[in-house]
This record gives sequence, structure tokens and C-alpha cells, in this order.
Amino acid sequence: MAIVQMQKFHVLSFKKTHEKLLQSLQNFQKAEILPADEGILLSDNHFLKDDSSAMTEKLENQLARVLWAKDFLANYLPKASFIQKLRNQPPTYTLAQLEHITETSDWETFVEDLRAKDRRLRMIAQEKQDLSKEEDELNRWRYFDESPAVLNELKHSIGLLGTISNEQIPTLNHELEKYPSSYYQIIQQTTSTTYLLLLFHKTNQQKVRYSLSTVGFDEYHYPFQGKPQEALSEVKEKMAAIIAEEKEIKAALSQMKAEALQMNVIAEYYSSQVVKSQSKERLFQSKAVTSLAGWVPTAEAAKLEEQIKHATNNEYYLVFEEVREEEIAEVPILLKNNRWVAPFETLIEMYSLPKYDEIDPTPFMAPFYALAFGMMVADFGYGLILFLAILLAKKFFYFEAGMKRNLTFFQLCALPTMMWGLIYGSFFGMTMPFQLLSNQSDITEILLISVIFGYIQIFFALILKFYLLWAKKKQKFNAIFQAGSWMLFLISGALLALGLTILPDSSLSTVGGIGFAVALIAIVIGGSVEGETLAGKIGSGLYGLMDLTNYMSDLVSYTRLMALGVAGGSIAAAFNLIISYFPPVARFTIGALLFVLLHAINIFLSYLGAYVHGIRLQYLEFFGKFFTGGGRAFKPLKASNKYVTIVSDENKQQEEQE
Repeated sequence: MAIVQMQKFHVLSFKKTHEKLLQSLQNFQKAEILPADEGILLSDNHFLKDDSSAMTEKLENQLARVLWAKDFLANYLPKASFIQKLRNQPPTYTLAQLEHITETSDWETFVEDLRAKDRRLRMIAQEKQDLSKEEDELNRWRYFDESPAVLNELKHSIGLLGTISNEQIPTLNHELEKYPSSYYQIIQQTTSTTYLLLLFHKTNQQKVRYSLSTVGFDEYHYPFQGKPQEALSEVKEKMAAIIAEEKEIKAALSQMKAEALQMNVIAEYYSSQVVKSQSKERLFQSKAVTSLAGWVPTAEAAKLEEQIKHATNNEYYLVFEEVREEEIAEVPILLKNNRWVAPFETLIEMYSLPKYDEIDPTPFMAPFYALAFGMMVADFGYGLILFLAILLAKKFFYFEAGMKRNLTFFQLCALPTMMWGLIYGSFFGMTMPFQLLSNQSDITEILLISVIFGYIQIFFALILKFYLLWAKKKQKFNAIFQAGSWMLFLISGALLALGLTILPDSSLSTVGGIGFAVALIAIVIGGSVEGETLAGKIGSGLYGLMDLTNYMSDLVSYTRLMALGVAGGSIAAAFNLIISYFPPVARFTIGALLFVLLHAINIFLSYLGAYVHGIRLQYLEFFGKFFTGGGRAFKPLKASNKYVTIVSDENKQQEEQE
């Protein structure tokens, strides 16, 4: 339960094996690669930085092609339901398997085939759009049972097709009455427009056209061959043919589930190759030798050497070195805790990882956070629901490691929630037959417990601060006067409070008062360390007393444990009271639905409040006393794991044996 110890390593190998070496380290998944000039062995002028930018760009282009195919297929494959996605455990692969699948598959031809299908589908979409416009156009003239071309063959008359607003029909009649040799026939009429055929004698052409322009006649030029009804039938046949072709292509795409899975594998391969190629830029090379450096957990150093030995055919030079003091800020951080504490590492990662010379605060924070979380929800039924729901979900569904860790985190928090629910005797807002405290009537007692809880956690934080300072060279003075002084202050404050309230006849108040005075003097002395001149030391020492208000406000912050717990319980009880007023029939029908709905809302709000306020107490009141943070996460060379899950050869063998 601590920060994993690290070692720096530096390896020299022949250039001919550097590809295999990087592949082996990527499969190992437990070594972080550093720029070679930051390693242990000094590089002379014979070593140059490896420029792999061209290869990286080529691999990224290949990856882009595969990702396009993957995304294109996703548009046509049947969508799995949310439940199906959770129940399907994705297969695992090794890097060697990825390479074999990629090299033995003709994926480039497959991608080009997909691009051809994509182009054809786009052309079909455009053709459908054009044919749809033609169909709409022909539908307006389908009742004209002649080929419009015949109008061009008239010897003594002029024939026109066109449209006019329905409102202008009376005006058109009036205008055409001036020309006895004129005639019009309505082909079709909509709510606003009339489609018609006009015939008039050639001798009146100029006058008739002028009259038509005054009524808004819009001449139509027929662009098709043959009768409108025949042209419409041809358009419909073309439309049916390309729709059938489109369905055939999409149906074929919808059957490519196996190919889509293969695209995921190939995408992961090229993604991993990109990562490996980018790591090459951290290597130094001469004409024959490659220089590679990095970090590895101390416990994995022997396995690392085995990987290097195998990859280089035992032709290598490897050096390990313990962390030097000047490197502490650069050492990557990897936390290792037991199964009960590890889920709480997510809270540390959200805040900041510790530095290498700090302690891992996770095991010290976890019990306080869990207890505070439970006290802010404090309902046995709510905790039981959360615990069982996550238990069943983990049993019947598959979750990735990160999500599974988050679920375990909330499952662990459900246990103290049930514990506090038993203490408060609360079960979905109903009072249980036994209870130690009532969240309705024992408000003062719960408030006192909340403050005592905060007092214990803050005091524990000061113990950790004292330990960390005492362990450092030349920091023992600070340990006594910057941490020990505040510990004495809190102890004296507690003794003084007990002497003035519970045990007034004892000497506790006197002892507490003396300790209180000594603590204040020690606080001033501890604060004076920050000053450089005498006046500065006095000023900074007195300024240190301002932290008294911070400690008081910290203790007050813990009253939220009482406030949220009481509020959630009161809301739940209010819901139950409202439903109890329903008539018996409504109580077990509508009332049952309301019970589920209202308590579901209260459960969500209670857990959300407990999660957020619990984090705030740890980050501000607890971490603020001893934890600095600022460490960077350990990032080993490994596959991206974006598209499929990659495991090492060792883990794959264990998986197959199981």
C-alpha cells in the first residue's frame, strides 16, 4: 500500500535488434521510455537522435484508412442494444496476434472495396435526388395524354404548356375572350397553381403572349421524351432499380460484422505501431548501436532484463540505477494498494498524484471518505440497493477495468451507508424497530459526532504531516513546531472543552488551558521560520496564528455530515408521509409507483451530494494539512487499447489456462 519503487535503466543493443527490442518492451507493458540523453549512460557524438517522423506519418495514414473503414461499416451494421454491449466481453489479443492478423489479411483491398461502395452509395443518393425531382415534375403533367413535342409541329397554331396562379384564371378568361381563335385546357390544379395547355392562332401570337405576361403565365419547356405518363413510368423504373441496388449494397454491408471486428484489430495494430514509432524519437543511435533508457518498477527489473535478453539474443548491455535525490521530481508515480483501497485511487488521480518522496494518501483517506459518504446518505435501504445493484451488474455484465474500479468504489461506499442506516434506524425513510440515533430528534448528538469525526481526521492529517517532516533531514524542528504545535492545540482544545462542560470539577480545563498557551507559543515559533529578518520572523510567526480560523472553519465544514444525512432522511420520510395519506387502493397502485420514483430521485441526489461533499472534505480539510502532490503518472510503453484489449504474452497464457 504505497508508491511503487522505481529504477532507471539504460540499455545498449545492436541497431539490428532495436525494432524487436521495442516490440518486446511494448508487449512487456511495464517500462516507460525516456529520452536516451536522460539515461544513465552518457552519449557521445557518435550517437544521434533517431528521426522516425516519416515512418510515424506513414503509419498514421494507414491508421486513418482503417479508422475510416471502421466508422463507415459502423453506419450499416446492426446496432447492439445497451444490454448486449454490457454482456459481450471483447476478446483479448497479444501484439504478436495483432501483427499476424494484419499481415495475413488483405485489408487494403477490402478498404478500397468499401470506398467503391461508398462512392456508389453517394452517386445513388444524388441520382435518387435527381429522379425524385423529375418524378415530381412529371406528376404535374401526367394527365397531358400527348407528347409535348407535337406542339412544335403545329402549322397554323401555337401550343404552350405553363402554369398560372389560381387567382388569375378569371383574368385569363377575360384576356383570351379578345382572341376567338384561342383555347386553354386545365391539365391539373393544386390549391394555388393551375397547370394548363394553351392554343392560339399564330397571327395573334404577339398579342396573346403580351396578355399572358400580364396574368403571370409561366411557360414550361418539357425536357423529356414521349408522353409524360410514359416518361414518368421510366423514371419510376429507374428509381426502383437504384433503390434495389442501394438496398443490396447496404444489406451486404450489414453482414460484415466479422470484417468490422477485424478492422478493430487492425486499427489497434496500427495505433500501437504509431505509439512505438513515436517512442523511437527518444532513442539515440550510432551506425551499429541503439541507446535506450527508461523507468521500470523495481519488482519488475528482473523480468525486464529477461525481455531484453530474449529480444536481443543476449547481445546487450544493461544498467540499473536507484532514484537519486535530484531526480525525485521526475520519477513517474505508480500506486499499488490492496483490493479494498485501490478503488479510492480514482480520487487521488482526480486531485494530484503524490511526489515520489511523499506517501500515498489513498489508504489513509479511504476509510475516512467511506465513513463520511455513508454518514451523508445514512439509509440502510439506499445502501442495500446500491450494493446489490453493483453486485448483480458485475456478475452478469462485462465492464472495462476503469469502470469496474469505479463501480467497486461505490459498492464499498454502500457498506458504511448501510452501517449508518442501522445506527439511524432508517430504511427508505421508514423507522426501523431499533435505532441508536434518530435523524429526526437527535440532531444535536449527530452534529457533535460530525464535529468529532472531523476532529479525528484533521488530527490524523497532522500526525501524517509530523511523520513526513520528521523523516526528512533538517525538518525535525518544523515537524515539532509546525505540526506538533497544532496537534497540541487540538488536544488542549479538547481537554479544555471537556473540563468546561462534561467534567467541570476536574483539572482538565487547567491542563487544557496551559497546553493551549504552550501550543500558541509553539505556533508562533513555527511560523517565524518563514521570516528572514527579525521583524519578518515576528510578523510571520504572529501571522501563523491566523490559521486558528482555518482550523475552526475546517471543523465547521464537517457539520455537512449531519446536514446532508438529516436532510436526505427527512425528505425520504416526507415522501412516505405523503403516500400514507392515499386511500388503500391508490396507496398500492399509484402510491407504489410514486414510492419508487420519489425515492429514486432522493437516492440520486443523496449519493451525488455525498460524493461531491465527501471529495471536498478530503481535498481541502484533509489533504491541505499534509499532502502536496504534483507527481506525474507512470506511462509505460504499451498498446493504445482503444479498439481491442491487448494483454502481454504472459497474461494471455494465464487466460488460456483458466
